[in-house]
Amino acid sequence: MNYTPKIPKDQLKHGAYYEGSCRNASVARWDADKQVFIYRRHKFGNTFLEEIHCPEDDNVFDVFIADHEITEPKNPIPLK
Repeated sequence: MNYTPKIPKDQLKHGAYYEGSCRNASVARWDADKQVFIYRRHKFGNTFLEEIHCPEDDNVFDVFIADHEITEPKNPIPLK
């Protein structure tokens, strides 16, 4: 699968939160050190942090497509 990013990877800000889309989340936080988004995943009554790539780094698996930056997320996401 090839997805086109709405916000190019080189414009993502370290530690910033983004509203967007992937199979399991609509909000994620960019970790520029690891070059991944981190999001809260809810599965079988449990919540845990999971990493996902941006479209430029993966054309096989699910990716997080950031639509726009948000300043006040409902649930903070720590950088691992």
